[in-house]
Amino acid sequence: MPWFIPHAGFLERLSEEEKMRLGQICPPRSYGKDEAVFLSGDACDELTIVLDGMLKVVRQDPSGRERILHLSGPGDILGAEFLEDEARYNADAVCASDGVMICPINREQFVQVARELPRVALSLAGSLAARLTHLEDQIESAGAPVIVRLGRVLAWTARRFGRPEADGWVRLTSELRQEDLAAMSGSTRVTVTNTLGQLRRLGLVEGTRGRYRVRLNELEATLEEMLWES
Repeated sequence: MPWFIPHAGFLERLSEEEKMRLGQICPPRSYGKDEAVFLSGDACDELTIVLDGMLKVVRQDPSGRERILHLSGPGDILGAEFLEDEARYNADAVCASDGVMICPINREQFVQVARELPRVALSLAGSLAARLTHLEDQIESAGAPVIVRLGRVLAWTARRFGRPEADGWVRLTSELRQEDLAAMSGSTRVTVTNTLGQLRRLGLVEGTRGRYRVRLNELEATLEEMLWES
């Protein structure tokens, strides 16, 4: 999904005055759980900055079942192709929690932001440029062993959306089926099943049937070692 930028850092670089004026030019929108922010095939004519809550980026498999490709939270940017003519989304963005709030920016608003808030426009341009780094990371991950790819999905989800528990464990607050983990890690359901078994035997993952918790720091350290060894 080249149009998705995680951890863009855009909002952190703005002053409170800039955020306030940006909100006046581009009024935020609120959504409830299960509402769609956009659907596959819709024109990608707005940049979407996630302010609060969690979105799931999904596609439908041939049987019509939903597959999660990514989870998106505060500070993430969707629709990085919004300045390109004829750009369209190739997945759905559906609210995975109540109280989702986004800041949408269309082309006309972007021009106004650039005119009135040049520092905001520069920060936004920097975040869009960060897409290249994200794509490089995706390319690097594509060649990694499945256990590394799956482990990274679990670690990223735990660090971003997880709930810390005792003894270094973090519980995933979003239920992820094995089909979702397969889609997010570029693998198959059968391979994910076997790889989860490996991670359990290493004492890094517990749980099943979409409800997992991970020993986060140890998992990340182990994945780093595996990546170097590969």
